[in-house]
Amino acid sequence: MADPGDVFRRAFSWLPTQFASQSGEPVGPRQFGSTEHLSTEAIAAYVDGELRMTAHLRAGHHLSLCPLCAGEVDAQRQARSALREACPIAMPNSLLGLLSQIPDRTPVTPTEETPQHSVEG
Repeated sequence: MADPGDVFRRAFSWLPTQFASQSGEPVGPRQFGSTEHLSTEAIAAYVDGELRMTAHLRAGHHLSLCPLCAGEVDAQRQARSALREACPIAMPNSLLGLLSQIPDRTPVTPTEETPQHSVEG
């Protein structure tokens, strides 16, 4: 079986060296340890395509080596797909009516609007 890191490096070998490492080291300045997993926010950003290129490449490298995080990414993709395929959320008209009665602004009282000065003479 081929080394997953080597497969990843060869797949991105066309990138300039600042984006993809040609060495045996992980991509990017920070190296993930075997116990450092992607955060929930990083997994969601990875699935949604919101990571910058270097972060995306580092996460992709980590995912090629970490089945736990790869499983989390798969679960996030399934959840994303289920939400996109779900029926639109409907709001009851009574709730919409109540929400529309909430004022947009706080009413300004005359004392807050203009400060009152006393004139002594």
